[in-house]
Amino acid sequence: MFSMNLVKPLIVFIIITLTYITAKAQQIELGMLFGTSHYLGDLSDEKINFNNTYFATSFFGRYNFSDKIAVKGMVSYGHISGDDKQSSNEVSKLRNLNFFTDIYEFSAHFEYNLLKNDLKNISNRPFIPYVFAGIGVFNFNPKSDSVGKVYELQPLATEGQGSTTYNERKKYNLTEIMIPFGIGFRTRISDAFLIGFETGIRYTTTNYLDDVGGFYADNNVVKSNTGATAAFLSDRSTEIDPTHIRFKDTVLRSNKQNFENDLYFISGITISYMIRSRGQGCPTFFN
Repeated sequence: MFSMNLVKPLIVFIIITLTYITAKAQQIELGMLFGTSHYLGDLSDEKINFNNTYFATSFFGRYNFSDKIAVKGMVSYGHISGDDKQSSNEVSKLRNLNFFTDIYEFSAHFEYNLLKNDLKNISNRPFIPYVFAGIGVFNFNPKSDSVGKVYELQPLATEGQGSTTYNERKKYNLTEIMIPFGIGFRTRISDAFLIGFETGIRYTTTNYLDDVGGFYADNNVVKSNTGATAAFLSDRSTEIDPTHIRFKDTVLRSNKQNFENDLYFISGITISYMIRSRGQGCPTFFN
């Protein structure tokens, strides 16, 4: 399990790095991404469900070390959800769980340009495809709704976390590390502005982005541990089939086959403003 002690040093490292980069002032881009976020995990049958598409946005700063190498700091927001009612899998439909959560992330990306970014000739309008990978931290808080009410799921310990019956089951953290990687491109539309597109996968260090990551717990144990609401939200199969006997604690609640942990995606159009080093002059539209 990821240690929370790593979060502060990671954030400090990224801030120091970006501050140093800014101070060097060789060639910097400041920009925004406007796009969408998606989720891939237990409650999407490990597939992207485009019905669950939500607005996402990012603020970023990019420093171009050379015509091939750049580093980017990024602060992003997205929203994701999943619902077993949308599944084509009968086992998932009977499980009948759902969730939604906001995502707040802070990350550093290392980029490699597949074509050169001409840093010397500012009047050039190159097309710059790139690939990226990095590291970041993100915060989430899975919730579910029932009969018009919204419940935060992590405090309810829906898999019996923290009970004396399941000592080995610990509550998951709501702040975790993720590994972003993906592709993009950008091109200059003037001396100072660039426009492009980027899509990135976030591979997380948790299988509980959707509050589903292990085995069912005995319903009576959950009820005595965190209450009747928790017991209801831990096993909602009787909503689908009132005759169904609740799942035993030897049955996996998480039925993923392909990925150990959950993933989410952020994709969108990017717009950035290029700040050049001293001596390169001002953008032509300021002259």
